Amino acid sequence: MSDIDTLRVLIGWECNLKCTYCCNEQPRFRNQIKPVALNDIGWFDYKVFCISGGEPLLDWAKVAEVVARIPKGRLIILYTNGILLNKSTAQWLADVGVAGVNVGLHNPASFASLIRRISVDTFGIGLHVRFHANEIYKAELEREFPFDSFRFWKMDDCDRANEERVIVNDWSRPVGLTI
Repeated sequence: MSDIDTLRVLIGWECNLKCTYCCNEQPRFRNQIKPVALNDIGWFDYKVFCISGGEPLLDWAKVAEVVARIPKGRLIILYTNGILLNKSTAQWLADVGVAGVNVGLHNPASFASLIRRISVDTFGIGLHVRFHANEIYKAELEREFPFDSFRFWKMDDCDRANEERVIVNDWSRPVGLTI
């Protein structure tokens, strides 16, 4: 039996940020991401699905198409930079079956406002929120936001032994359609 229980599905490379440390911009990591057709994914082979990009909230229809293919009862987590996450987006994600969002914190000057805004916008929706930040900000963020959930990462910490990564290279609907 394989130790891989998670599939990370990148819906595209496009992002509204250009972070120099992004795993997707590192050739070693990017070369591990296999292009696949939606119909060629073994949807029943995984327990956990991570939807990411680039920035997946740039195209809700692609997110919806991926979520619709995931078998019921599987854990679905969306990775986002949080810029486009608001109350209606959070409600939509919860309604389509996304259990949680991992929000990457990228600009220290905006950490506090982004955490506060997303905490307000997701309150009472039933969508778990976890913030991701570089470990150098751990003490500061845990002190300022003791009731929020965090995962702290190290630079170039992109590998996950239990995860397979794919990028969808075909879509059954016109690209650019938004919901």
